[in-house]
Amino acid sequence: MNFLKYQLILIFLFMNVSVWSQPVSGEKESAKDSAPEWTPDSDRQTKFGKENAEENSLKGKPLPKSTNFLVYGASVGSPGSINLNVGAYYKNLVFRASGGYWGKSWFGGQVDFGYSFWKTPVIAHSVSLVAGYFEVNPRNPEVGRGGQTRYEYDGPPGYRNQNPTYEDLIIRSYIAEVSPLAATYLEYEYRQDRKVNLHQSYVGLTYDLLLGNFFLQLGGGIGQGDYRNPQLLIQVGYLFDTRSSE
Repeated sequence: MNFLKYQLILIFLFMNVSVWSQPVSGEKESAKDSAPEWTPDSDRQTKFGKENAEENSLKGKPLPKSTNFLVYGASVGSPGSINLNVGAYYKNLVFRASGGYWGKSWFGGQVDFGYSFWKTPVIAHSVSLVAGYFEVNPRNPEVGRGGQTRYEYDGPPGYRNQNPTYEDLIIRSYIAEVSPLAATYLEYEYRQDRKVNLHQSYVGLTYDLLLGNFFLQLGGGIGQGDYRNPQLLIQVGYLFDTRSSE
């Protein structure tokens, strides 16, 4: 009888142990399932899950760090109408050359020496001292367009001015009396409806803007030649550069 009583007590204890052990194992399994996954990085740092996987993709393109660089490109304007440009920005100094050659009577060149008073990796403001020379050969240009009161042609005396002077008329009359054939030839060869060679050498002061790759130069100059003073100096163009974001 006592032996049977002991067996019933043992069975009851085993049932209680099994009932209380089931929730505990379930909690351990759920805790194990909810633990974050970790993976070692290539640099031996560990991180949980993928919370930083797209961290670099959210960053924008880095800005260039260098403020010392070379530039090269093209522009329109003075001195050669269509210009090739090359230059260097070093600390606060600017060196630049521009120009173009499109024929023996259509070319120009200019050199710049400047100082950058505000300079970042993206924008540079500077002022420059410039010196240049250009030649053009427009056909029958309008007198006074560039400040001229007359144009001189490359020709013999009496045929050098677009608008004949009193002295020119005397010379032409004399040639016509001596040789009418020569006078007819000279009148045709040095007629008004033809190209005129104009030239100008100058020095000036300009403001220069380099915004990204956009380039603007605006200023004024004085000089000697077929154009009156002062004269407008302007260039607009696109310049590549050697700036790096590394």
